[in-house]
Amino acid sequence: MVINRIFLFFGTVFILLPLFCGCGVSTAAERPQSSDFLDQLTFLGDSTTAHLAARSALRTEQIWATKERYLNLDPRITYANIVAPDTGKEETICTIAARLRPKYLVITLGVDYAVYYYRDRQDLLRFYYEKLLNGIEEASPDTVMVIQSIFPVARTCKVLTNEMIQRANATVAAMARERGLVFVDQTATLSDTQGFLRPEYCSSEDGIHLTAAAYEAVLAHLCRLEGEIKR
Repeated sequence: MVINRIFLFFGTVFILLPLFCGCGVSTAAERPQSSDFLDQLTFLGDSTTAHLAARSALRTEQIWATKERYLNLDPRITYANIVAPDTGKEETICTIAARLRPKYLVITLGVDYAVYYYRDRQDLLRFYYEKLLNGIEEASPDTVMVIQSIFPVARTCKVLTNEMIQRANATVAAMARERGLVFVDQTATLSDTQGFLRPEYCSSEDGIHLTAAAYEAVLAHLCRLEGEIKR
């Protein structure tokens, strides 16, 4: 961050503005509201969330993920252990939510298990997703849950298709709408003109995982929805 430095010289204050700095980053006092909003978000999810720790500027404690970095949306979802950001110990999601009570919890689930295995059983995808949401709501009633779409995959992905993902996203979006939760659709943020994950946003041969640039775009889109999420 470029910080304006104030020097006192013979009683006159000179402010050295970063005129020749190409980065153009604001001072803390000038940071947009969206930056402060981003600091208030906690992220819970599967491998695409876990990689935020290494590929974004978020603080480690903002990212809730398992030790193995994947999280299956399956019958054991409320028993699955994630690494507690305050203790480093493995505990259930609801146990951690009850103790830390995050203000906003952005949830992204499905790519590790549900999209493929529930491709013909959308009722099960929804059932286990709601099982988790109910548990979090009971553990931390004041937490605002934000449901984020499952991210598109690249053309190279051999296991999942974007048709499967969009079917799952339709189910998740309907669930969010009926529960009065904000659904953040990142499909257009990350896709090329043919609906695939843009090549510059793909970091892995499996066509699923994201680059730092992709996460920057995802977080920027979340910030644009600050007003809707806070409403």
